[in-house]
Amino acid sequence: MSQYPPIAATTRRGFMAMAAAAGAAPGRALAASPIRAVAFDAFPILDPRAVFALARQLAPKRGEALRELWFQKLFAYTWLHTTAGRYVGFAEVIAESLDYAAAATGVALTRAQRDQLIGAFWSLPVWPDVKEELAGLRAAGLRLAFLSNMSEPMLRANLRHNGIEPLFEAVLSTDRVRAFKPAPAAYALGPQALSLRKPEIAFAAFAAWDAAGASWFGYPTAWVNRLGQPPETVGAPPAVAAGRDLGVVADLVRRAA
Repeated sequence: MSQYPPIAATTRRGFMAMAAAAGAAPGRALAASPIRAVAFDAFPILDPRAVFALARQLAPKRGEALRELWFQKLFAYTWLHTTAGRYVGFAEVIAESLDYAAAATGVALTRAQRDQLIGAFWSLPVWPDVKEELAGLRAAGLRLAFLSNMSEPMLRANLRHNGIEPLFEAVLSTDRVRAFKPAPAAYALGPQALSLRKPEIAFAAFAAWDAAGASWFGYPTAWVNRLGQPPETVGAPPAVAAGRDLGVVADLVRRAA
């Protein structure tokens, strides 16, 4: 049984209910809102717990320690590469951080096991609420995009794996600017690709640091805090809406109206 709490089941009906509470049908609520598009980090959509479970399966005694250190180093290495001006693709960072974590935790992975863990990032499942919530946002007239540290091929492979690629107008990887989030150049991909101003693009973040970075950049930010993280204490503007599922995105659009 997973150590993580279940995700609340929010659906397109949640968007409809919020619009009704605001005294408008979804289309009219959208028309009154400055939000025209939503840019998603990968993990509000893609569920990384599949990788967590695989790490525990391959290393039963130390899998959780391996997973925890791996993901810490994964994002630390993105910041290190960006700050040093030594950008490499996200797949390479996944491998670098896994090698570090395995060595530090004393987990001896075979080549096949290493490849299996790295390859899992190319076929992640979506969270249970994703398909209906995305359909509801699209039905309300919002344009959808990914804005992620993952490579475009990795993102598209995951979209196709889950049958949701047609819902997304743009798939934006930080490879385009060779700087990982939270670099401002990475967040700037949204306005550039969508030809919209920052206040017209909601950003859906998964990690606390990404919510902080997006808010600093000037996006109205929804923090999809799937795993119940504490907020960062770095003085960034708070997210406009925060919660455990994608319902917070519709909540942000409603609040902006």
